[in-house]
Amino acid sequence: MSDIQSADLLSVISEVFAPLEVSPDNTFDDLGATSVSLLRLMVSIQSAFDVPLDVVDMFTVENVGELMQLVEERMPQSGVAAT
Repeated sequence: MSDIQSADLLSVISEVFAPLEVSPDNTFDDLGATSVSLLRLMVSIQSAFDVPLDVVDMFTVENVGELMQLVEERMPQSGVAAT
């Protein structure tokens, strides 16, 4: 994931948990996440990045950094043919 995409993803996450300051080290407990806020986050990430996520993903990642890594792994690869 490029630095720009990471910043964009962190921005999407920050919007859901505003006005709190969000960093990759934050756990969702640190941010006071609820099931509703995690579902809002999932939908926001799916809309912004066209990445397949499901509810289980949102409850199994340990922190914001792990979620960012998961999103990076699932992002469509542009211009790269599978061999």
